[in-house]
This record gives sequence, C-alpha cells and structure tokens, in this order.
Amino acid sequence: MRFLQKDRFLQAILPFLMIFTFIFFSCSGKGNATQKKEIRFSWWGKEDRAEYTLNGISHFESLNPSIKVNPEYSSWIDYEKKFGERLLSGNCADVMLINFDWLYKYSPDGNGFYDMHEISDYLELYNFTLDDLSYGTMNGKLNAIPIAFNTAIPVYNMTELKRDNLSLPSTWDELFSMAKVLKQKGMHVFTISKRHLFFLALSWFEQNYSKKVFSEDGTLKVNTEEIGVIFDFVKSLVKENVIYSINEGFSLHALREKKVAGAVLWCNETSIFISEVEKLGGKAVLGNFISTPGAKESGWYLKPASMYAIKKDCKNPKEAAMLVNYLLNNHDFALLQKNDKGVPISNRSLTALMKNQSLESMQYTALMKIRFNSGSINKMLPIMDDNALILGFADNAFAYINGQESKEEASKAFMETVNLLTK
Repeated sequence: MRFLQKDRFLQAILPFLMIFTFIFFSCSGKGNATQKKEIRFSWWGKEDRAEYTLNGISHFESLNPSIKVNPEYSSWIDYEKKFGERLLSGNCADVMLINFDWLYKYSPDGNGFYDMHEISDYLELYNFTLDDLSYGTMNGKLNAIPIAFNTAIPVYNMTELKRDNLSLPSTWDELFSMAKVLKQKGMHVFTISKRHLFFLALSWFEQNYSKKVFSEDGTLKVNTEEIGVIFDFVKSLVKENVIYSINEGFSLHALREKKVAGAVLWCNETSIFISEVEKLGGKAVLGNFISTPGAKESGWYLKPASMYAIKKDCKNPKEAAMLVNYLLNNHDFALLQKNDKGVPISNRSLTALMKNQSLESMQYTALMKIRFNSGSINKMLPIMDDNALILGFADNAFAYINGQESKEEASKAFMETVNLLTK
C-alpha cells in the first residue's frame, strides 16, 4: 500500500515537475541564446576598418551577452548610393555611421532619426560638450553624435619653404606673396580639392565683406553679383599660382614633382600629405587659418568628420544606444580605432589614446588648433558639405575661368543649384 501511494503521489506531481523543468531550462544559458536582442550596425570603409570594427563588435557582445550585433559594411561609394533608399524604406540598420550633411537631407525637422535624448541614460554624454552635441541636434532632437571634428586647414612642406626663406602665411596678402616667390620656380602654393577650394574662397569672402554666404536655413544670403566676386577670387588663385590645376584637384603627384609646396585638407587627412613629404625627405607642418586683419567674420567652418545615428523606429533603442556608447566612449575600442575616423572628441576615448601614446602628433595638433580657435570657427551648415553644392560651385567657377560661361551666367547657374537643394 505504501508503494502504491508513492506511485500515485509521483503521478500527481509529474506534470508540475515537467513544467518546472521546462521553465528551468528556458532560463538557462541555452534559453538566453534564443532571447538575445538583435541590432543591425552599418558603416563604410576599407578592409582595415572592417577588421577592427568586427573585433570591437565581438568585444561588445562579450560585455553584453544578451545583445547580438549584425554587421553591415561596404565601400563609401556603395554606402552613400544606397543609404537614402534604405533609410526612407525603413530597411536601414539600427545603428548607422552617417555623414554630416545627411542630417539636412533626411532629417530637417529632427524626425528622420531617433531622438537620443530619450535614451540618454545609456549614453555617457558627459564625455562631450553641449557645443559638440549641437552639431547632431535637429529641431531640438539629438539625431546623431559626432565622432571627430574636421575643418579645412593648410599644411606645408616646410623644407621647401625654407629654401626660399618663406614663413607660414597668416594673411591673404602673405599667401599671395608666397605664391609670387614660388611662381618664379614654376611652383604653386596648394594642391587642393574642389571641396576645399570652395571653403577657401568662402573664408576670403566672408572675412573681406563681413557677410556670411549662407543663412541658418541653408539658403543663400548673397546675390549673383557677390557670387561673381567669389568667382573672381577663385580666378586670382589660379592666375597667381596659389592653387595648382583647377581640374586635377588634390594631387600627391604634384607634390612629388615639386609643383606645390602645400595643400589644404581636412585636419584628419593631413597625415596623407605629411607622410608623403617625409618620404621625399622633407618635414611637413600645419599652417595657420588664413585671415584678413580686423575681419568681423572668421570665414572658417567646422564640421563632424562622421557621426553615429539610430534608426527612427528602432525596435531595441536601449541596446542600440549601448552600442553607440561603446563605439564612442569605450577605452578598448578607442585603442582599436585609433585615428581612423579622426582624433576622437570623446574625453574618454581621447584620454585612452593619449595614455597609450596612440595619437598621431599632427592630427592631435590639428585638434588642438580647432579647440583653441573654437570661438572663431563657425559651425558648418549641413548644406555646405553637400556634394551637389560643391560640384555646382566648382563647375561654374571653372566654366567662368575657362571662358565657357560669362561671370553672370556662372553665378546664376550656381544660385539655381543652391535653390534646388533648399526647396
């Protein structure tokens, strides 16, 4: 009878034991594997960027075992080409590397990306200044956080300048005087891209005419006559050998052939010029922001090199924010990334590089120049970095210089380009 009662007891509690066992194993490690929160992360870049980023993702997942990150990466050309379509269709990644001007293109009202103010508990925003964060704020919403800052800055082959007892120019008059000396040797001052030519011309006009070219909403504040004045300045840069080859753009080949003594580059790209100068046995130095004495406008502009944003309808915003925070502020990831996206502005990441002596000195010097001059460098408007605007400026300026268009025709054509972009 005792054994019969025991059997009946086991039969009675067996269903409860099965339920308990199911719950126990569901809560075990195997169960968690099926409950991981998945987020997609997209970026552009070459193989070395992909390699260190994938290593960083593995480290992030080890720190956060409940999160699975699905990487998506491609070349810049492919990424840029498909980004808009994927974003507007809702098929974009949860965490995205974005370009600064995309805020203007895809989120003019602040609703194109997730407002990271809502998930700030998972973002160590104290590593950034309020001014830093303002670059990613659209209509009061924190759409993106900058990784590093960029501004166009001159860089020179100091060894070449010393041969003619030339010092670094600080004013436009000094720049043109340098060009006059170099012209006698068949040299030019700068090799320069269309983008940086635009910024160089912009700085000259705003300093000398005490007037900004663009309004806060991205529309032009200048008329066709004033655009013509800017085009005339570009013409003088060509005529007086300040810039080399308006059609070729930035060219290391010109440096190797001793046709130029300097360049204008993004501060996080100066190492390209510097390393080439060193290969040629010279020494490169960063230059000064060219200015007009007594100018009321600085004419120089600052922008984020690239930024991180989150999908506006992200299903796992907390986890996405944790990944963004890791990419921006984690000590170990900073050592993996180093200066690939520029010198990081996050205090924690910058400190990590400094302590481990992982900073390239020239890029760090460029960052300090930016920080030191922050009060006199303007915040770049996203439209000013738009490829269509840059090409419109350069193409029409060159058409005028080459005699293919009149100054009035070229000025009107550029104004039409800007008006179409700001509709």
